[in-house]
Amino acid sequence: MIFSGVFERYPKLQVGTVEHELSWIPHFLNRIDYTYTQRVQQERYRFKEAMLPSDYFHRNVFAGFQEDAMGIRDRHIIGVDNLLWGSDYPHVESTFPRSRQIIEEVLRDCTEEEKAKIAGGNAARIYHLN
Repeated sequence: MIFSGVFERYPKLQVGTVEHELSWIPHFLNRIDYTYTQRVQQERYRFKEAMLPSDYFHRNVFAGFQEDAMGIRDRHIIGVDNLLWGSDYPHVESTFPRSRQIIEEVLRDCTEEEKAKIAGGNAARIYHLN
């Protein structure tokens, strides 16, 4: 979707990646930008805007997670506004009934503003629940 220009044509489109946790995203962002800038091929789609693939990710993609402390450590690379916490209730791997304890531990190094966004504010914004 990024390399084919979908997000360039539909700038308000939001796509989520869920049940994959987060810590893979910093490497992925690095690789898509590297591929776009260093592995240029004439037949490959080129963005009309002066944006990198990672810019489209930051603008158009959100990522759900449960307990990825490494991903939260790298939240500024991923984008705090892109992160949505979920408990996965009622599945067996859910954090319930210890959800509050777990999310407090995972987000312990975040600011109060970051915690509010990740624990619900971003989902409310993305799904228009305000």
